[in-house]
Amino acid sequence: MLHLAFIFCLLGSEVPLEELANLIIDPSSSRRMDKHLLNSLGRNGSIVFHPVAVKKEEYSLDTSESRELDLLEKLKGKRPKENYIDEIDTKRPKSEYDEAFNNSLDPAWQEILGLNTTRPYKVHRRAIHQRSRVLDCQETQKLSMPNSCRSLDKMVAKAPYFFYGNVMNLSHDSWVRISQFLYAIEPEFVHTQLFSALSRKEGYVHNLPTENRFHIVPKPPMTIQEAVPSSKKWWPSWDTRKHLNGINSETSVISQLCDRLEKTVSDSQGFPSVDRQRDILNQSQIFNLVWVGRYKLAAVGPEQIERILGYPENHTRIAAFSLMERLLSLKHCFQIDTLAYCLSGLKHLYPGGLTVLSIYSGIGGAEVALHRLGIRLKAVVSIEASEKNRRILKQWWSSSGQTGELVQMEDIHKLASNKVEVLIKNFGCFDFIICQNPCTYSSKGNLAADIDSHASLDFMLFHEFVRVLQRVRSTMGQN
Repeated sequence: MLHLAFIFCLLGSEVPLEELANLIIDPSSSRRMDKHLLNSLGRNGSIVFHPVAVKKEEYSLDTSESRELDLLEKLKGKRPKENYIDEIDTKRPKSEYDEAFNNSLDPAWQEILGLNTTRPYKVHRRAIHQRSRVLDCQETQKLSMPNSCRSLDKMVAKAPYFFYGNVMNLSHDSWVRISQFLYAIEPEFVHTQLFSALSRKEGYVHNLPTENRFHIVPKPPMTIQEAVPSSKKWWPSWDTRKHLNGINSETSVISQLCDRLEKTVSDSQGFPSVDRQRDILNQSQIFNLVWVGRYKLAAVGPEQIERILGYPENHTRIAAFSLMERLLSLKHCFQIDTLAYCLSGLKHLYPGGLTVLSIYSGIGGAEVALHRLGIRLKAVVSIEASEKNRRILKQWWSSSGQTGELVQMEDIHKLASNKVEVLIKNFGCFDFIICQNPCTYSSKGNLAADIDSHASLDFMLFHEFVRVLQRVRSTMGQN
């Protein structure tokens, strides 16, 4: 969630409260934000993040802010249940975090945000409005980036460690919103192309150490042809693809599409025109098609995708799980080698193993990554709504010979404060808390668009992760 002051700076002080609340809750409504705030590509293929005054909201109980909170809760659909009231409002960091954040901002940012020494984070709308008259978005972009990301990172860089990962193509505004709820830590972006035959940017916000990282072995296939060796013989010279651009879960149109494309190639004796080559390559990228015979195309199967993503063979193969369901379960999961590289710093910190709280576990990407790093899983409390995904994780837990305890839960909303405390009491502590991107699915009516991007980040579920994270850290005395 962008800070209210920053939103007023961009959109003006006359924005109706309902529209502002919609912008806060629904990131898709933030299209009015300045386009210059998008991510930019840095050196060595890394992604440079430009957070603009990332910070926490202050939920005071004065009249005006109380009305805003009431409106937000109404727009969410209902107010929190009584047993969540003391924890549902995501808290900002401690006062020393406030001071560190404020001191890291240059005077121009402090004036824009209306910060003062008596009430940090309090929005002074008159100051914002006056300042916004002389500072347009381009001038705002020239302001120095706050140093708060680094300073806050040092303050929270201690156990229990936490890690939030998202593999979807989120906007800059969404990453700002995610970062501000996680102690204003600067996101880290890693490209899976450096680790596998999948070309995708994954983003992480975490307080893990970045020293002593290492790659897991053996490496996965680094190109499509390595993942599907039989295709190399039939691969035409004009098909220059090396990586999958995403995971396609649509299967109903594959047969008809392949017939059409194969006829085009066959009629041209293997050398279609440039325009038709472009069409074939475009369709092949969207639907993950590879060459399996002379002028023959077929979709990459879940077994090959599991290999590209670093999962064990037949990881998603369970009874009553259709082909489309297997592909969908793989579509937005972690790439294991990429994730493991970022988690590898934990190995020397916990030679005896980890107790893990895994939120929105999916098909168990975090668990598989830690296992492949050689880190013993002493206990894992996994929260995952999908019954079939829970079965996949349980099946892997058994087949991989885990000696620790696996506790599976369905609904994060049931993980209230008293249950968190009971879990901590039972297991002694949580060494590591990890959250995979919570997403919801919707149909846009555009098949090609749906196949390429069929999910959106569910910020309501993300806020539940933040609630649980803060409860765990508070209970363990680290918040």
